[in-house]
Amino acid sequence: MRICFISNPNSIHTRRWLKWFSNRGHQVALIGDTKLGEPWHSISLYDLPARVNIPKLKYLAWIIWTRQIIKKWKPDILHAHRVTKAGWIGSFTGFHPFVVTPWGTDLYQYPYRSRLGRYLTSHVLNHADLITAGSKNLLQQASLLGAQPEKTCLIHWGVDLNYFRPIGQTNQLRKKLGIGDGPVVLSFRAIHPIYNQETILEAILEVLRIIPNVKLVLINFNPEPTYQRKLGDKIMKFGLEDHVIWIKKAIPWEKMPEIYRMADVGISIPSSDSVPISLLEAISCGLPVIASDLPSLREWIIPGENGLLVPVGDTKALSEAVIHLLYHPDLVTKFRQVNQDLIHERADHEREMMKMEALYEKLAMEKYEKDHEPCGNALI
Repeated sequence: MRICFISNPNSIHTRRWLKWFSNRGHQVALIGDTKLGEPWHSISLYDLPARVNIPKLKYLAWIIWTRQIIKKWKPDILHAHRVTKAGWIGSFTGFHPFVVTPWGTDLYQYPYRSRLGRYLTSHVLNHADLITAGSKNLLQQASLLGAQPEKTCLIHWGVDLNYFRPIGQTNQLRKKLGIGDGPVVLSFRAIHPIYNQETILEAILEVLRIIPNVKLVLINFNPEPTYQRKLGDKIMKFGLEDHVIWIKKAIPWEKMPEIYRMADVGISIPSSDSVPISLLEAISCGLPVIASDLPSLREWIIPGENGLLVPVGDTKALSEAVIHLLYHPDLVTKFRQVNQDLIHERADHEREMMKMEALYEKLAMEKYEKDHEPCGNALI
């Protein structure tokens, strides 16, 4: 098939999705809706911001250019990743079959910021032939905003089980980072207000009263500069300089398993979220996780069975959860065993992409049959 995607070209999730279909033998093109960072290889890339990036005019120009690209490239499928930006562009081209995959904030937050946001969201969902998402709750949200339930399908992004495996801690990495042998708590989300690292710092301050040698590791991943400075100020204010380790360089995706296996507890406590792939990758590596108590995460985490959930912004609950896991290694062992079965059963990247491939083929075949229907009124 010829599959044209519209997405953020810098996202590892975009790269993983497109790489799978390219390696599968399909012809793949990417229309980038975000300024290109690192170059792509072996895939046709159209960089929209590089051509026009004037705030009030860019979307009209991008839609016109995307129509020209589609006319020239002649895809069988057009797939937008995210309802915002990519979805707007794809829906206004008028091309079918059109697939859209919401990522989370584009449905949980954006439609409620303005009437225009609600209109654009409904427009994208109404014009899609298929809406996929990695969370039942996110698909329910799509239906509330105008998607036809029969056009929605649960497709998980999945975990690459060749990389993300529980093969023990990486003490060498601990030594390299100067962490030592004490317990390590890892915050593995981007440095952004939505992920509430301030709450994590406040919780670690409480944990230190009970476990004085605990270390917190933060990853300099997609940092929001103002928020990063705010965290730095809070670290100094709390006197946590010796207890917070910054991994200052962006970690290549294939190196992340070492980070997960190095830690004793992982934390992901956003205010809003779908099912983060990083969380699934973390538990696939055997890391016990504390997450926000959100509907989408209850699809994966059963408190006390394979992880812990805490209310958003609840410092006391978070600190108590960290201490509980560090003092109960038997519970951690149980979590690891349950999560291995869960990931292999529900989140195998290879299996999920094969499901997606079958959906693409079904849409392409339906389009072919429609385009080649005999005219019932034709004269013989």
